[in-house]
Amino acid sequence: MDPSATPDSPKPTAGLPPVQPPSGRFIAQLFVIPGLIILVLVLVMLAANFLVSREQDPSHFLTRLDSENADIRWRAANDLAQVLKRGEPAALRWKADPVFALDLAERLEKSFKALVEQEKVIAAQIAKSTDKNKHLQWRTLRTQRDHVSFLAAALGEFHFAAGAPVLCDMLRHDHSPDLKGNTLQRRMTLWALMNLGQNLKGYAAISTEKQQEIIAKLKEEAASAPPRARGANTALHYIDKSYAGDDIVKVHERLIETAKAEDQFLRKLVAMSFNFWDGPGVERTLLDLSNDNGHGTLLRVEEND
Repeated sequence: MDPSATPDSPKPTAGLPPVQPPSGRFIAQLFVIPGLIILVLVLVMLAANFLVSREQDPSHFLTRLDSENADIRWRAANDLAQVLKRGEPAALRWKADPVFALDLAERLEKSFKALVEQEKVIAAQIAKSTDKNKHLQWRTLRTQRDHVSFLAAALGEFHFAAGAPVLCDMLRHDHSPDLKGNTLQRRMTLWALMNLGQNLKGYAAISTEKQQEIIAKLKEEAASAPPRARGANTALHYIDKSYAGDDIVKVHERLIETAKAEDQFLRKLVAMSFNFWDGPGVERTLLDLSNDNGHGTLLRVEEND
């Protein structure tokens, strides 16, 4: 016995254990199970991408905009206005889709008419009320106004003027009993028109083949019933000024009318809008606006109004 060894000293290393082939269970644990896990993750990702792409389809938004639930309609209009501002290929494709633009214009016109009727109902209620805070009843229109404004903003993102007629109608609505709410809405509508004027320049960047497809679809829609025909004819006019269709809305004419509005800020926006919309009488209107004496009102619409 080695005198230097102690009870705690390690024992001499024994020989290697006998080599055995791996079992099927071990191979499954090593390769098959991880492979199944990866396959499941890939399938989940593909399913998620499919659902996302479906949600980014125009029909998805149109379905939500047609919902009976006002909250769903509001969220759909809000989401659409945000999506169309992005530069993704899907959004760019929608901006060159005349059928989608006309579908949105129809829904905006319907929503705006419903809002105008609701204004009359609330105005009648306020006229009969003796409550000192009766003016607060206008707050009930906020969700409807937001819905209309978001749709208007969405139509301002397209590369043709299919939404110009309904936007011009909203801009001309200057006799609303809801003075503050309507004033703010008209300002936002004019911003949408300016944005539309800027985005019309994007039409030149569309391929010739796609341009021909757009024109063909617009001419087909021009033969349909109003209001689609009016939107299609107006869009064709701004693509080709020589186009002589029926019921064309010329934006600069509506802007010249709006230059006489009582709202001082709206008149300033009109002057700015002529950077995007031109036509006969614009130069004279700009000269008049440059000599504006500040007549009318300058309403300041606060969040809690």
